[in-house]
Parts: sequence; C-alpha cells; structure tokens
Amino acid sequence: MKASTLLLGTLLALPQCKKADDSIIPICLSEVAGDSADESESGQLPTYIWFALLLENYNRKTGLVKTPLKDCSHKLVEPELPPEDAACLAGKDAGKPLPEQPLVEDDLLIAPLEDGKSLIWVKARKFDDGEALGPIAITEWTKKGVAVRSIGAMRAHANRARMRIEAMGKDRVLVVESDVCKPDDPKKCERVMRLVPLSDNRFVQRAMVLEDGSCIGPAEFALFSEQEFASGSKVRRFELTRTVDFTEGNVVMSESVVIKDKDTAKPDEAAKTYRSASVQRPMTLGAKGIVTKPGVWEPMLAEHGSVAFVPEEKKSE
Repeated sequence: MKASTLLLGTLLALPQCKKADDSIIPICLSEVAGDSADESESGQLPTYIWFALLLENYNRKTGLVKTPLKDCSHKLVEPELPPEDAACLAGKDAGKPLPEQPLVEDDLLIAPLEDGKSLIWVKARKFDDGEALGPIAITEWTKKGVAVRSIGAMRAHANRARMRIEAMGKDRVLVVESDVCKPDDPKKCERVMRLVPLSDNRFVQRAMVLEDGSCIGPAEFALFSEQEFASGSKVRRFELTRTVDFTEGNVVMSESVVIKDKDTAKPDEAAKTYRSASVQRPMTLGAKGIVTKPGVWEPMLAEHGSVAFVPEEKKSE
C-alpha cells in the first residue's frame, strides 16, 4: 500500500495526542506510516483532510460540521463566557449566523510560518456581516505526519484575509488583516486588523479594554476609514489612518485623524483642513484583555460630525 494512501486513512481518524519524534508532545497528531510520504515531503494535504484534522465533528460525506463546534483537542470552538465578557467581545453590531453549508476549499486558509510551520484557519461557521468562526492552529510536518503545536478559536472577517504571528510582550499574538466591504458597494472596502493572543499554546480571543478594565469592544479595528457629513453645499470629510508597530514585542498603534471641509459650490477651491489630531496607543496583554488607551476617532466624530457640523453662513445668522 502506498504511503499516501496510508496517510489519508490515518488522518481521517480523530486525532489523538501522541509523542512526536522530537519528544515534544503535540496537542494533536495525525500519523503517517513509514518515515516519509509524498504529502509529508511536499507539505500538501487535500482540503477535507485539514477539516478532519482540526474539527472533531466534521462529516466528510456531507461536508457539514455538527454543533457544538469542537477542535481536535476536544475544546469548544466558541466557549461559553460570562454575559459581560461575551457582549464586549462580540461588539454592538455582531453578525447573525448564516444557514449551515458544506465546507468547501475556500473555507481553508493556510499561511506559512518560520521553521516549516503553518497557520491553519478553518472557517467552519459564517455570519451575515462577512465574519467566519472556526479553529485556528499552528501545525508542523514531522516524519510521522502532522503535529498541531497550538490551537484555539478565531472569529474574524474572512474577505481577503492574511495572517501572521507577532510578539506582544512575552507572549505572541495572531494578526489577521482582512477587507470589510459595504453591502451596497462591494468595491468600497476598509482594511481591518484583528488581534488574537496566543498564550500557553492556546489562541484565545480577547476583547480590547481601557486601563481601568472598561470595554472598548472586539480587538478589531479599521486601518483606514473615512466618513462624510453634508449640510447644504458644505461637506465635512473625516479621514482615519492607523498603523501598528510590533517591534521587539512593544506593540504601539499610531492613530491619526484629519477633518477637511469642502464647499461643493466652489469646486475650484481645495478642501481646507478644519481639525487634525493623533495619538500613540500602546497595547499590552492584561488580565481582562488587550489593554490600550482611548483613541481620537470616535470623540472627533462625535464632536465635529453630523450633529455638531454647522456651515459658516448659518453660524453668522
């Protein structure tokens, strides 16, 4: 029997924790008969094998995943949280689940890491806001097969998602960048970043909180955003830019906002800067979540946006 056939047979079984060649016990391990196999040498597996490896209750015949979702370590993919924590993590505009559909090739995202490891995300559940939920894992090929070194759960926007691992203090964090597009204008999108801490080989989604522990919301934020408010011929435009620096684990978000006013009745005149502000927001992993300082985007929208925006001619009346 060919080694590749043996690989498919063994990986379809529920993974069990076994000792790897390097004496480091993996969280889950799917073995290959013999010292090598075509798949092991190339680092490739059929999509459904990855589904079977990382999801305990995946049905290959139907392509469906039974609820509740469990990963290969038998943990719930969406663990129950205290109501306050769950509400903060979900945010105000959490999407609603879509009807279950068989998993397809696009429901698997793989990103290479250093030392032959890979990040694997299975998008097992979909939501109407474009988010997906499923197990996220770091896997490694060994002479015996595929070893899962870290695992957990992630809910994030799935459109054009890109993943990587960065340092955050003494821990590590999964960084996911993806596009959020307007339903009525699919070509108009915002790039967003989500952070998922990795500690003790478990990915655990955490909310973003202020230094006093109060909730900001999910650890997801736009990297660029813009909004406009109009009153007569006057248009006020808000532009937000964020960058995140992960140098040596000292994570800092730089947030800048520029407000410009434009009179559409005078198309030859350039927009004038009305206000601008910027802030440095250090980010650390604390007991209640990812801790940071307040930003300037929401306060400036509230102070100078649609409610407060009054054209100059009206002010002089």
